[in-house]
Amino acid sequence: MSAGGWIAARLPGTLVCLAVAAVAAAVAALEEAILGRAWIETLVLAILLGTALRSAWTPAPRYRPGIAWSAKILLEIAVVLLGASLSAAIVASAGLALLLGIAALVTVAIVASYGLGRAFGLPRRMAVLIACGNSICGNSAIAAVAPVIGAESRDVAAAIAFTAVLGIAVVVGLPLLIPLLGLGETRFGVVAGLTVYAVPQVLAATAPAGPVAVQVGTLVKLVRVLMLGPVVVVLAALAPRLREPGEPAPAGPG
Repeated sequence: MSAGGWIAARLPGTLVCLAVAAVAAAVAALEEAILGRAWIETLVLAILLGTALRSAWTPAPRYRPGIAWSAKILLEIAVVLLGASLSAAIVASAGLALLLGIAALVTVAIVASYGLGRAFGLPRRMAVLIACGNSICGNSAIAAVAPVIGAESRDVAAAIAFTAVLGIAVVVGLPLLIPLLGLGETRFGVVAGLTVYAVPQVLAATAPAGPVAVQVGTLVKLVRVLMLGPVVVVLAALAPRLREPGEPAPAGPG
C-alpha cells in the first residue's frame, strides 16, 4: 500500500479520535476557568466521551483502521511524550535515593495489588489494569497498558471506575494522617506523591498541608510517571501469560 493509501485508510478514524480528544480538552479548560482547576482530568473526560460515543454509534468499517491505529500506535507515542515532558533537571533534583525508592515502591505496589486483585477473583488482565492504575498514574497507565495486554473495553471501564473511587477516598482521607502521624510538609508531600494517582488529586490532597507539601508531592508524582514506560515494556513481554485458562492464543499475522 502506498503512503497516500495508508494515510487515507486511517484518516477518518484518527480524526474521530482527535475530535473526542479536542472536546475533552475543551471541557477540561472550561472546568479550570470556572472551578479553578480541572477536577475531572482530560484523559478521564476523553474516555467517558469515547465510551458514550461508542455506545450510541457503531463505527463504519472505514473508521476502524484509524481508531485501531490511534488506540495502539498513537497511544504509545503519547506515553513516550508523557515521559519526555519531565526535564532531566527535575528528575535529578529528586536525588538518586528518592528515585530508586519510588521505583522500588511502584514495583512492590504493582505486584501486591495484582496479587490482591487475583485473591478477590478478578480476571488477570483486570487485576493488571487496576494494579498499574493505582500504582503509577491512574487512567493514563490503564489506557497505555490495556492494548499491550489485550484487555477488553469492559476491563478498562471497570479498572477506571475502581481507580476513580479509590482515588477520591485517598484524597479525602489522606490529610487526616497529618495530625495522626505528626507529618511535616515535606514528609506528607512524599506520602501524597507516592499514594495519590493523579497530579490534580495530589494538588487537592497536599493543599491543606501547605505549599512545600504541594511542591514535593507534585515532584514525587511526576517521577512516578517515569515508571510507565518500563512497566509497559515488561507487560508486553508478559502478555501471553495473562491469558485466562482455556482462552485461545491470538491469531498470528496473515
